[in-house]
Amino acid sequence: MKLFTTRHGFAFTLLLLCAPLLAGANAAGRGHEVPAIEDEGSASAGVVSAAAGRIKPRPCMVTGCSGQICASEPVYTTCEWREEYACYGEHGICERDASGRCGWRETSELEACLGGGEAPGGPSDGCVVTGCSGQICASEPVITTCEWREEYACYGKLGVCERDASGACGWRDTPELDACLESASGI
Repeated sequence: MKLFTTRHGFAFTLLLLCAPLLAGANAAGRGHEVPAIEDEGSASAGVVSAAAGRIKPRPCMVTGCSGQICASEPVYTTCEWREEYACYGEHGICERDASGRCGWRETSELEACLGGGEAPGGPSDGCVVTGCSGQICASEPVITTCEWREEYACYGKLGVCERDASGACGWRDTPELDACLESASGI
């Protein structure tokens, strides 16, 4: 009987120690504390303590269908393409921050490529290409549904997102963009 309770006590202690890790939590980032082992001198406590000390977080990885996300496990996204995703591939450094979360390191090259800082050649005018499919030019990010239309590719290839004479952000009206939009929409 003593062997039975010792085994189950060990298993229960191990489960209590590993439950936050199995649930994806970490002690520092989510406020979960690993329960203290009552009897530090027991054999099972020593084994559990040694095992808990060897658990290492997963390495950060570039994920998402377009390689735009830095996470500790695969993330599945829609397979849209936006020009800023190329910035992550060229200038992005996927790593853990001081709090232990995976993310892109903020570098001046990445910021300039994404349009958030002073790019070589001139200051940003504050307009951003936004919307799930990169179809909107606005002064701040806009959340849209993630459908895809052929004309959205025209904005990515030929669109220039900038402020007009009145100060509003929008796509520059060019003959090339107009022709592409006409052709893509079947008009």
